[in-house]
Amino acid sequence: MAALDDGKRKMIVNEIETWRRSKLLPEQYCDFLQNLYLDDLSERPKSAIGAAVYKMGQASWKQWISFSGMFALICLVLLHFSSFPAALQIGIIALATAAFVAGGAILREKAPARAMMLLGAGMLFLLGSGMALLQLRHWTEGAGPIALLVICAAVWIGCGIALRFPLLHGCGWMAAIVLYARLLARHVPEPHWFEVQVFWIPPAFLFGWLSWYWHVRYKPVSAVFFTIALLLWFMPEAYSALFKVEEAWIELELIVKIALAGFGMYRLRRKWMEWVA
Repeated sequence: MAALDDGKRKMIVNEIETWRRSKLLPEQYCDFLQNLYLDDLSERPKSAIGAAVYKMGQASWKQWISFSGMFALICLVLLHFSSFPAALQIGIIALATAAFVAGGAILREKAPARAMMLLGAGMLFLLGSGMALLQLRHWTEGAGPIALLVICAAVWIGCGIALRFPLLHGCGWMAAIVLYARLLARHVPEPHWFEVQVFWIPPAFLFGWLSWYWHVRYKPVSAVFFTIALLLWFMPEAYSALFKVEEAWIELELIVKIALAGFGMYRLRRKWMEWVA
């Protein structure tokens, strides 16, 4: 056993731990096998909770005080958040969101899954806390929800592109689509079915062109634009169903559009697959 290097020994120990979790071997057999490869049983792989508890146990007294102080500060902020001025509340939300984004940016290369979790938590925090702020300040009418959608869309798109997370980038454009639909419903309350098509089809072609334009520069962005183009292609029917615009034609419009999209994607499959693959 001594001839095994650390890398191979760690791989074998992790494999044994996988057998333990999947119940491929009884518990006592796994303990026996790990004892053969481990000089110190404290080196045995731990679950996420176990690893966190182990790290807490290894922390110094300064780290314990720092963590306790930060936790107490967060509790005080949450307790008195409603009594803060609006500018301070917005600043706290922005600072917390920036902390999530910074954590995701730091872990982007070393732990992409954790980075994505942090970024996702930050984006959800921005949306949730923003909605709570609108309710708290009675800004739910007027420009408040529109401003929140603009901020969320801009932050999600910017972070998705800068940190190279296509899913976050796509969510930003979906927020922009919701904003666009809301503005259309407000300023054009009773559109004709042809007007609804005009509102949505040109942006679909625009994003299709952007997908082609970006495919030689950065393919993840091209894939996002292609997905948004497809979404916008069918948005007139979704918009008509949601806001009850000449609903009798929705089924026929969907059939025609599905046929056109299927035919176009089949004929151009070699091109658009190159854009997104």
